[in-house]
Amino acid sequence: MLNPLIQSNKIHKVYDIFVPEWNNDRARTSMEQALTANQNNIQVAYVANDGMANAVIAALREQKMNGKVLVTGQDATVAGIQNILTGNQAMTVYKAISKEANATAELVAALSHNTSTANLTQGHTTRTQDGTAIPSILETPVIVTQETIASTVLADNYLTKDQVCQDLPAGTDTHGIC
Repeated sequence: MLNPLIQSNKIHKVYDIFVPEWNNDRARTSMEQALTANQNNIQVAYVANDGMANAVIAALREQKMNGKVLVTGQDATVAGIQNILTGNQAMTVYKAISKEANATAELVAALSHNTSTANLTQGHTTRTQDGTAIPSILETPVIVTQETIASTVLADNYLTKDQVCQDLPAGTDTHGIC
């Protein structure tokens, strides 16, 4: 999705790092290094999960840049949703746990009965670090923004209003959620 924009020079990737074990402290340190190396000239932080996004936001806050840099995340955590509500994170990726659990149960049942998983996986596999192919069911992820919190994570009872509204700064525009 981003590669065509990078290749056409519409956007420039100025810092790219893999954070082992999705370590939040390392993510924060990496963002601090990216900001220093680029004289704070960063517009987007494409982050792999909400925990690391929260750490990136902390680094941005130190430079008074939180809410000014588009930050992404994944997992629709309470902190991620709160960061979206406060304008510090643009979006998170949500995958309905019930769909993942049902798909996993179907896959386990097929594997335990030595039956084909092809109809479940549609040929999709995921490779482990050693190269082993594992049959995979890929659920369609859902993008959650300020406008879709109520119709996604709250509607599915994945999170509650009490959870996402707790400890928000006074005066936060919660778009009618809290």
